[in-house]
Amino acid sequence: MARGFNSGNKQEEDLPKPKLNKELLLRASKIMTYLRPYRVKFGMGMLFLALSSLSMLTFPALLGAMIDAAQGKQTYTWLTPEVYYIGGVAFVILSFTSIVSFFRIRIFVEIGERALAKIRKDTYHKLISLPIEFFANRRVGELNSRLSADLSQIQDTLTTTLAEILRQLISLCFGVFLLVWVSPKLALMNLCILPVIVVAAIVFGKFIRELSRQAQDKMAESNSIVQETLLGISNVKAFVNEYFEFNRYSNQMDSVVKLAVKGATFRGPLPPLSYSVFSELL
Repeated sequence: MARGFNSGNKQEEDLPKPKLNKELLLRASKIMTYLRPYRVKFGMGMLFLALSSLSMLTFPALLGAMIDAAQGKQTYTWLTPEVYYIGGVAFVILSFTSIVSFFRIRIFVEIGERALAKIRKDTYHKLISLPIEFFANRRVGELNSRLSADLSQIQDTLTTTLAEILRQLISLCFGVFLLVWVSPKLALMNLCILPVIVVAAIVFGKFIRELSRQAQDKMAESNSIVQETLLGISNVKAFVNEYFEFNRYSNQMDSVVKLAVKGATFRGPLPPLSYSVFSELL
């Protein structure tokens, strides 16, 4: 709730930017306590996550073996050098991956949705328990946006981002292990590129986080405009202010779009660079 207004005039009151420290990390870790009641299901989801990640790592090897088999070569002594046989093995593994991926997605989405529902309940209870002075300096539309849109960011983290981070971590660790086992020199050469990825992620991540925060603020302001307009629609009609209110809302939405595009500009270079390095590792 970083915005406030008084006597109908909007005043910018940005909260101080938090610094990354132990206290902030402890506060952020409290979100993970909402996953504690589902730790058994979370463990099952992690098992399916590991199985799907490891099974996916076999496809590059099978693809290479299939190409070699088509040329009359044998890549692995333990694998029959026949295209149809290797294709059948790949189909079985693909079917297995699809099944475990289904359970992985199902479990993580259920855990994320239930945890988010509890977070929404606690946030709403805390919100309505605040003193009346808190609401006197804040707009209803913005508070509603914070309760809905901002918490949706947590929803993405719990249902998608967390599982994806763990999946990529498992794939990276196992891929590095396989690469070291096959060719230590090649592994060392590829791992030398990782510090570049890390530095780039830190630099770009700083700008992306700031742009994301600004976009959320602009979205909250646009929701406040809608709330104020609809609550005072009789006054808007009486003073023929439809065009003025439309311009207010349109300008806010244009700002949201600009920030989103600017954020995509910073995010854009990272995936191709990351994929190229991971493809070398895997």
